[in-house]
Amino acid sequence: MAGLDMSGHIDDTFQSTGATRYSSVGGAYVNGRYVDGTETVSPHKVNLQPATIKQIEALNQGGERVVDVRNVYVNDGELYKISQADEWVFVNVDGRFKCHSLDSRPWRNYCRAVVSRIDGSV
Repeated sequence: MAGLDMSGHIDDTFQSTGATRYSSVGGAYVNGRYVDGTETVSPHKVNLQPATIKQIEALNQGGERVVDVRNVYVNDGELYKISQADEWVFVNVDGRFKCHSLDSRPWRNYCRAVVSRIDGSV
């Protein structure tokens, strides 16, 4: 029995949109002060879907205000480089989004993230 492999399963029912992933790499302390590393940017094609009620409730239990929660299914790119620390911007969607959970299986061409809009980033 073959395992999960999402490659080639994206069709017209689930419209893909453009996304930009922002990753910060290489921050360090210099003379006792933290200096941010370089920010890398990579384009992706993704499918956006609304989060389930259970996902929203789980995020709200963390005590942080969460707005505009979505599931992101990444269709392309170097999936092994995607990190939970990354931030996302989507075409035709206001604001910048942060990742709350990530399920990335590059060997299966599968990557799903639960993201929410960063409060005040509109």
